[in-house]
Amino acid sequence: MKSNVYLIAAVCLLLPCLSWGQCAPPSPSCSGCSPLTADNQNLSSGTYCISTTVSNINILPGAVVCISAPGSIVNGNLSGGTLIYNGGTLTNFNANSGDLRIQGALTNTASTGLNGARVIVENGGSLSKTDLDVNWSLVVDGGTVDISNLFRINGNGSVCLSNTGQIHTQYLQNNSTNGTTAQSTKGCISISNPQGQTNLNNILTNTSNVFVCLPGSFTPSNLGSATTATNCTNCTTALPVTYAYFRAQPLQKGVQLEWQTTNELRHSHFIVERSINAIDFQSVSGPVIDPFGTRNDTKVYRYIDGEVSQGTFYYRLKQVDTDGSFAYSKLVAVNLGDQNAAVRLFPNPVVDQLQIRFDTEEMGIVDVELSDLSGKEWLSQSGNKTEKSHMQQLNVQSLPKGFYLVTIRLGNQYFIRKLLK
Repeated sequence: MKSNVYLIAAVCLLLPCLSWGQCAPPSPSCSGCSPLTADNQNLSSGTYCISTTVSNINILPGAVVCISAPGSIVNGNLSGGTLIYNGGTLTNFNANSGDLRIQGALTNTASTGLNGARVIVENGGSLSKTDLDVNWSLVVDGGTVDISNLFRINGNGSVCLSNTGQIHTQYLQNNSTNGTTAQSTKGCISISNPQGQTNLNNILTNTSNVFVCLPGSFTPSNLGSATTATNCTNCTTALPVTYAYFRAQPLQKGVQLEWQTTNELRHSHFIVERSINAIDFQSVSGPVIDPFGTRNDTKVYRYIDGEVSQGTFYYRLKQVDTDGSFAYSKLVAVNLGDQNAAVRLFPNPVVDQLQIRFDTEEMGIVDVELSDLSGKEWLSQSGNKTEKSHMQQLNVQSLPKGFYLVTIRLGNQYFIRKLLK
């Protein structure tokens, strides 16, 4: 897990964009999933969790499979269904069709093909490979793709960027006529060697929402309408605003929003927007201009929404440029209400072993993150909740003494607890 409050991104793949205005539909939920432990399965319906080793798994249309560490799939096929990758290993796995949604860190995997499915790298997720050929669809929705050698978009391939998703590669080749696009939430492609094997046979993009970061003054031909940044070291310096974090914390009354920027170019102001369904948003603030504090060129902003009580609320930032153009941040969600009975931490203060007890009806993957009050992540853990009463243990013996925030996600439920070490 990557931040104190989990970011929920509603993510359009093929033009024109669909009604949610992003690159792909929202991710299915892993809540209520059934543990999958048996080999030799053809899955055509239902939602399943994998946290152990299974082999010969075929994921057909209608099935959703969620894998988290230490789970492993050996000899598997994605054949029209959905695989949500939070962690674990894939060996001899072929994504032939359907959706592969990457929410964890997926690195070079043994004999694994990604050439037929729609690959969606979501917020907090990363895909790292030596070479990557895009033959159908790649969506980078707030996540990161790192290619150490050649990134190539082939004839039927398409790339869509949103929520400031980033692609880093040494060489880029574009043979696709579908083009690369980005939503108003923008995205960036960083090319460390724009000469060499870089070759754009077709126009890369028709939108200025695609930012291209180049290390020197050389600019490849056929970038199209891309916004180019020369003498650029990475995508962080190419995008108008780069967020270090954006999080929401329940207060005794209302919600405190806090975000930190590490880069602001052509930036005018922010507007805080709120939703009860992650689709329909309304503005709850005027222009937020002045940061709460500035240190080493990083700026911290805070806004308190005191007009909410019980329920789950979704927030995003509308970042407005000096020319009036704007982009949306990732989403954060927060749950307000009496959560004390649902999730308990003990002992608190803690010395070495922290027990986390859940008493909720919802089943599925439980993600736990422990961070200090500055936002630095110290520990994270995932577990599979299969019964109403569920216990997880976190080893905190090596942590320095002090105050911490424990953030817990279970499906669409979010819990935040204070902890003293």
